[in-house]
Amino acid sequence: MRVQKPRVKQENDYSYTNKFTKKQLRFSPREDEVVATFQPQASTEAMRGLMSATSMAVSQGMDANRGFAVLKVPRERDLETAERALEARPEVANVLPVLVDDEGLTRYFLPDELTVQFKEGVPRERIEQLLDEKKTPVVAEQRTPGYYTLAVPEERGLFETLRELSALEEVAFAEPSEAGFNDALYVPDDPSFPVLWGLHNTGQVVNGTTGSVDSDTDAVEAWDITRGHPDVIISVIDTGMDLDHPDLVANLLARGSEDWDFADAADPSPDDADGHGTHVSGTAAAVDNGTGVIGLAPGCRLMPLRINLTAGMNQNRADAINYVAAQAVANPSRRYVINCSWKMSGDHAGVHSAIINAVSKNVVVVFAAGNANQDIESPPFYPAFYPEVIAVAATDQQDVRAGFSNYGARVDVSAPGVNIYSSYPDNGYAYLDGTSMASPHVAGLAALVWSRNRGLTNAQVRSIIESTCDNIDAKNPGFIGKLGKGRINAYRAVRATPLPPVKFTLLRRFPFPQKNDGSSSALAYARRIMLAGSLVPRSALLFLTQKPFSERIYSLNPATGVVMGSIDPVNNDTIGSMEWDGSRIRVANVTWGAGFINAIHPGTGAQVGSIPAPVGRGEGLAYDGTYLYYSTINRIHILKPTTGAVVGSFPAPGGTCRALAAGLGHLFCGNPVTGRIYVVELSTHLVRDAFMAPGGGTERVDGLAFNPVTRELFIANQGENIIYVGRVTL
Repeated sequence: MRVQKPRVKQENDYSYTNKFTKKQLRFSPREDEVVATFQPQASTEAMRGLMSATSMAVSQGMDANRGFAVLKVPRERDLETAERALEARPEVANVLPVLVDDEGLTRYFLPDELTVQFKEGVPRERIEQLLDEKKTPVVAEQRTPGYYTLAVPEERGLFETLRELSALEEVAFAEPSEAGFNDALYVPDDPSFPVLWGLHNTGQVVNGTTGSVDSDTDAVEAWDITRGHPDVIISVIDTGMDLDHPDLVANLLARGSEDWDFADAADPSPDDADGHGTHVSGTAAAVDNGTGVIGLAPGCRLMPLRINLTAGMNQNRADAINYVAAQAVANPSRRYVINCSWKMSGDHAGVHSAIINAVSKNVVVVFAAGNANQDIESPPFYPAFYPEVIAVAATDQQDVRAGFSNYGARVDVSAPGVNIYSSYPDNGYAYLDGTSMASPHVAGLAALVWSRNRGLTNAQVRSIIESTCDNIDAKNPGFIGKLGKGRINAYRAVRATPLPPVKFTLLRRFPFPQKNDGSSSALAYARRIMLAGSLVPRSALLFLTQKPFSERIYSLNPATGVVMGSIDPVNNDTIGSMEWDGSRIRVANVTWGAGFINAIHPGTGAQVGSIPAPVGRGEGLAYDGTYLYYSTINRIHILKPTTGAVVGSFPAPGGTCRALAAGLGHLFCGNPVTGRIYVVELSTHLVRDAFMAPGGGTERVDGLAFNPVTRELFIANQGENIIYVGRVTL
């Protein structure tokens, strides 16, 4: 019988000394992800039920046997609320924010476990005595002698336990129990990903055939921008779906009492007895879960509607298409993509009318072009022939038209359709060929484009897909103009997708606590900071404005502007920008000490660290949890927070930037001369939008800070000595 996991203590000090490297390690919490561990009795079904009950989906992955998952905090919820919701569930043992280390790397520590390596020669009896004294039960004795995975004692914290065990003479080192996920240029850890050449073709051999490098959809590159949104629904109208398949079930839209079986009036459940629909569903949106395969849109949801493709009625197919159109009307916040990997014997008014109806309801409809090796215009091949649908031809691992694939001027795009490995019934997987396999690649891409901007029309989604294809005419000299606009490219499509306009709504204003004398001002938002004399951390707006010989960093109540305390940043008297990194105040000077970013203790004002920065006036500083962004007025540099190493840079939008703030994947760049605030998307470094700062006078935006939970942007208007606060809608 597995032992119940104890409840461990919440901590604010995420630090310990790694005895192996002899380095002091500090971590800062991310606001958008948590690691949750489960009690041993929690079933896989209970874990999935938890995600449904808390509206928290698996982000990086989940290990049901090991009993943990990395969960995404919904955008409308703050970290503390999400933690409380999880901790209230009986199947949840403990919760810890995903942490970012001093090198800017994201770490996934289990909240109630740690590992300890004892020094060579320490007797087993002594080890057991020490573990008993520290009340740290053994979770697992590793194969390496003297190496243990231990449980954190009840009502003790992970990091305080680490510090305590590390201090023992007998211990070589202790560190958190950490889960690893593949998260560089996003290549998922699904074990069969290497054979999914349609998503990432490195020239690998798949099913006995050698590929050609980059003859793929560039899915990996696209996933660095978006992996899909759960409010974008891919309706696979096909033979149904294996509803319990481990690579599909987590993305299955809740059916409720709705009848999704259009082939069997007596059974509302769209179970797949054929395999075709399950395979198609996996290519479109199989889950990113460390199991099997992954779909092109792994963050979107699936709505399988079963029809009979062996001896079925066209009117039932029309019913299914019309059903999706009705769902689009009933759920205006969602976006729907239909995938149809099937043909008809001829023109059918019911199906064509249903397609027109769905398109008129802002649904994207994708159809396979067919496997008859013919021009779809002669004779017409239905329904791919209909102009309202995106008709998809199939390509192979070298970007050459598949020998079976239909073609012609009525084809709109091409996509991978040979040796496609995907989910199959009875928790299986299989290779299949066909334009049936090409079509869901396009449906998945439509879902990704819509995930990036759900304000687009279906016509705009279609236009983006078609206009960003890779030209493959050179590899298909006999089919120029007959394979649509080319083979789809997911990265180019999502990068070309315009984001919705940014809206700024003014909420309140309050005066500077210290009048500016014409030099720089700086703002920073601290989610949790321990102020002098306080027993618990709290949020604060950090403010500084240059004043000869009396420069101070003020901690303000973010709601009222009331001063809660202040410190003198010792030996930093010409600060032009400031940021909070989770444990220290980072400052950059514009004259004395320019070219360095210094770390200031929030309680004493003492300088406790320093890293080099690019030469120039440090007029803007921001931290996104991974990198520091440092503006030298006309250029923004991306720095590693531990070393100051420059990992990239880009021109300041509008030519001038003297204020920076970061959050929710965006960088806010302030131009004090024009008063414009540019919103830059961090994944692309492209300007998404811009708006005017409130107020008047000169230097309208000399300092910026952002609270990602409330989405409040704080703006220091130096000309008026006023801090304006507004809500940003991204």
